[in-house]
Amino acid sequence: MLKTSQKKSLKNLLAMTGDPDTTLSYDELLGYMFGLAMTPDMLVPSEWMPVIFGGDLPEFSSMKQREKMTGCLLEVYNNFVADFHDNKLNFPFKIEKMKENQFEALYEWVSGFEEALALREELWDPEEYPGLTDRKKEELYHSMMTIQGLIDPVEVMDYFEDMPDELFQEAFSGMATELNDRQVQIQLFLMASLPLAIETFQEHANIIVQKRQQQLIRRPGSPTPIRSLKVGRNAPCSCENEKKNKKCCGSNDDKQAVVSDGKSSKKSNVIKIDFPKHGKKQTGSASVYQLKVALQGAKPPIWRRIQVPGNMTLEQLHGVIQICMGWNDFHLHQFLIDRTCYSLPNEDDLWQISGSKNEAKFTLQDLEKKIQSRFQYIYDFGDDWIHQITVEKILPAEEGKSYPMLITGRRACPPEDVGGIHGYMHLQEVLSNPEDEEYEEMADWLDMDFFDPAQFGKEDIAVINETLNELFPQVK
Repeated sequence: MLKTSQKKSLKNLLAMTGDPDTTLSYDELLGYMFGLAMTPDMLVPSEWMPVIFGGDLPEFSSMKQREKMTGCLLEVYNNFVADFHDNKLNFPFKIEKMKENQFEALYEWVSGFEEALALREELWDPEEYPGLTDRKKEELYHSMMTIQGLIDPVEVMDYFEDMPDELFQEAFSGMATELNDRQVQIQLFLMASLPLAIETFQEHANIIVQKRQQQLIRRPGSPTPIRSLKVGRNAPCSCENEKKNKKCCGSNDDKQAVVSDGKSSKKSNVIKIDFPKHGKKQTGSASVYQLKVALQGAKPPIWRRIQVPGNMTLEQLHGVIQICMGWNDFHLHQFLIDRTCYSLPNEDDLWQISGSKNEAKFTLQDLEKKIQSRFQYIYDFGDDWIHQITVEKILPAEEGKSYPMLITGRRACPPEDVGGIHGYMHLQEVLSNPEDEEYEEMADWLDMDFFDPAQFGKEDIAVINETLNELFPQVK
């Protein structure tokens, strides 16, 4: 339930836009927030905020006003998310008691809700879940059809064309409504189906969340596998490049020659990690986090597997990711962990939200319960390079090893300012065809003599680890 002050702030914010035709209405915004809150994937503000305003934030009179207004958006968003996880996010309309003058608000709410679903269409597509029963697939399909039908009845006319009138009459037996017009019948039938459709979406989202949480269950002790069981050498590799594990990541694991008790076959002095301490004081040597950093949407996959000390701050982790991936640190960034943003304060950041926490003050160990099995790192607000970071293991530090350390990875980092993952996919498509009309322009811009998208090997890893050793000196 929104507070009166929140309602007022949201309405004032929407009224500030230069183009009301492309800005969500208040009721659309509420439906949009409802849909965002139940989306299982983490959504960054730079992804969902522009939709509200048709692409850009409105012009604010001051930084203080901007932070107040956008901060209200984030506060409302977080409240909706909390309600969803507490099973308190309820469909806000009583269909059977609605009056005719309330229907417009309902349709706008549905329109906003559909905008949120569109941000992650694949999450709601029944064909993406081969493990679902036929009944569950059918329920999800009908729920999508209900939303689409209320927005555009023409899309579902064929489906309902032969449905008996008795079904429509049964659905609205308590309403004194003439049901002679088939399109009116369809709209009323879909409206009656809407609460159940919303419930189906929420149940589906909860199933996804629960399955992901099951991956977090682990027994105490070290090392602690979090994501999955050990992959067999003849099984498909977890990096999704369609090779067997023994021909892909498994071969790199063999070369690491690390035995099960966490000790290297070589003996040396224990390395004491000398990173600045933030947050809670740690006793003894810090644990080591093995992270897989994968660029979302990249096909073939682009990823790095790194090991970093648990007392490393997020600010330092940002530096490690930049070096290991191959970015140039030209743009802003943020971490998104358990629905909370962590970044460095920057008044020039258009998407800075009041409530974002200072990444320099938090270590991985401080946030262990929040990062659980995965979190996100977003680089360049505009291109929006979203990195999914999976916590694969938490290990004790090994003798003779320096941390942070890059273990392995696949494929070159995309060039900066190429237009995000979709721009990069288009770039590769063009460069694969010399006959394409854009080929010469893009080849010249990229400088093909120095860029190979498939390149990432032992020499690259050695250079990166040398750089990490220089920038993050260890005390032996």
